Amino acid sequence: MDDRYRELLRTTTTTSLLEGLFNPDDEVVWQAFDTRYRPIIIAVARRLGLTGSDAEDVAQETLIQFVRDYRAGRYQRERGRLRGWIVGIARHRVIDMQRSRGRRKEVPGATAMERMPQDNEMEKLWDEELDRSILRQAVEELRKTTKTSEKSISAFEQIVFDRRPVNAVAEDLGMTPHDIYVSRSRITMRLREIAERLRNLYEAD
Repeated sequence: MDDRYRELLRTTTTTSLLEGLFNPDDEVVWQAFDTRYRPIIIAVARRLGLTGSDAEDVAQETLIQFVRDYRAGRYQRERGRLRGWIVGIARHRVIDMQRSRGRRKEVPGATAMERMPQDNEMEKLWDEELDRSILRQAVEELRKTTKTSEKSISAFEQIVFDRRPVNAVAEDLGMTPHDIYVSRSRITMRLREIAERLRNLYEAD
């Protein structure tokens, strides 16, 4: 099961995963789909102001509803992209969570619906978080499959993901800023190739 799961994540397009989701007994396909999309939903929910635990709950509820609707035949690809469908579900789950949180804290003022971005803004958030998710996956693949030093990869992660200043990262890792700029350029070139292949796996999106 572990080997099949890893192979699905590494080589299977979302379109193929969707076809596999029609079989409720195929837990490996579900796990692969969940792994591919859960981090994006969580990241979008966090950017909309939810806490980590609330964002996790939103992701869980979104994915469960998504699979339920999909198996019921409610998704028609010609009526819109998969991204828009998932974003729509997530948007309503976030609204529900914000309303619930507002009632618990008795927050006055604008309703959750008034604070929520519109669909096109939600899709923009999704695209940004998809890019970040793909980049993180590409970095992990680079780490496992190349001889690039862990120090160089760590420097790249801190600068790109944590947005730390180059000089601070260089001092912490015992590198020069020049070393970091050179290694970042090389890593970026390698990551472009990996990320392009990974992006193709999101075919149905």
